[in-house]
Amino acid sequence: MRFIIAALSLSLACLPAALADDPYTISGVEIDATADNALQAQTAAMGQGQAAAARRLIERLTLAEDRVGTALELDSRLSPEGEMETGLTLDPVIIAEMIAGLQISNEQRSATRYLAELEVTFDPRTVRRVMEAYGVPFVESQARPLLVLPVHEGEGGFSLWDDNPWRTAWTEQTFDNALTPVLVPDRPASSVRLPITPRQALQLDEAALVNTASMYGINRIAILRAGERDGVRRFGGYLVTVEPTGEIITDTWGPQVVYGGWSDAARAFVTDREDDWKRRSVVRDLETTSLRVTVLYGGLEEWNRLQEALSRASLVQGAQLDALSRDGARMTVDFRGAFEQLVSELAERGATLEEHPGLGWVVLSAR
Repeated sequence: MRFIIAALSLSLACLPAALADDPYTISGVEIDATADNALQAQTAAMGQGQAAAARRLIERLTLAEDRVGTALELDSRLSPEGEMETGLTLDPVIIAEMIAGLQISNEQRSATRYLAELEVTFDPRTVRRVMEAYGVPFVESQARPLLVLPVHEGEGGFSLWDDNPWRTAWTEQTFDNALTPVLVPDRPASSVRLPITPRQALQLDEAALVNTASMYGINRIAILRAGERDGVRRFGGYLVTVEPTGEIITDTWGPQVVYGGWSDAARAFVTDREDDWKRRSVVRDLETTSLRVTVLYGGLEEWNRLQEALSRASLVQGAQLDALSRDGARMTVDFRGAFEQLVSELAERGATLEEHPGLGWVVLSAR
């Protein structure tokens, strides 16, 4: 492979923050405060909303055991004086500095009361500085999206595409900003054949699963069967990965008893996936390591995909493009965390990092 030395450098650390901003948006924050006048009520409500959004962000990005004993601890605890303190003692000024933008909806106000709903966007760089200042490891990026097929078992049998309480529990919520984004497919138009039936899903029909993955452009599928018997609600199912080769890799999940409604069950599933992603991806080693890699590709489209995989990897702090040819590039990649974490995160983004004789470490499209 002939390389043309390029007088070009690529700094992934300088790519737009929007590439990895999704986990930093907290939506659906309800605020409600009463005071002596409307302005005081609105000010109090906004302060409460910002703190609630910060709490949800910290809970999303970190593990509970890493927050213990810091200002980012969310659970109530006893103070040195023996008094009970509420969780998150982070200074409101610091919280305000972390916020990049606010969107307000559903406002209601009176002379003494203010109600609204907030969507709060945090600045990743400021959040990173706060986390590092308190020594709390955190996750900065999302896993690949997961397509959920909510199969409900009712008196009339199994349903997936038709309205059912299990499907409604998913469609009435949004998990786009979760560390593990979850999507529920819309029912295709009546003129389009359904990619998979409830029974095909439960039987793990490989052709139907490959068809579904192709139709929605997502290669990770959760088939979650839910039902109620003797007054007890349960759900569980399969986690499926469709490899580029068409191979199906399957793991089981649950079953789990539902405490609360079906919406609570959906949130519990996403929280479980987030915790799993955090335990695999949280960065504990903040030192930067340099790695020389060869990126192999068969054309411009594949080269762009591999660049995107690297740019979206939160562990990659920067990359220098050292040489370029029609079918490969040599780069120096600077990353944080353990090498195994880098391999895992790139795999989540469709790129394989492996060692090849003669080329050393190679980045190529997952097979």
